[in-house]
Amino acid sequence: MTTATLSPVYADRKPTASTFSLIVKNVLNALAESRARSAERELRRYEALRADLSRRQDHSADFLMQSNDLPLKI
Repeated sequence: MTTATLSPVYADRKPTASTFSLIVKNVLNALAESRARSAERELRRYEALRADLSRRQDHSADFLMQSNDLPLKI
């Protein structure tokens, strides 16, 4: 009579991710990080532009009054 014994080494084996899926996962993570950094840069640029425009608008009355003639003929 023959009995089969199972080794615990094979029973605890967990499925490992394939190399392809790891590469795809790393590429997608890098892409997401790149997009986040790009969005951050654009947001900083936009906020700087808004601050600059609001600063100019605050002093616009000093440079051009409504009662003054326009600097050119139409």
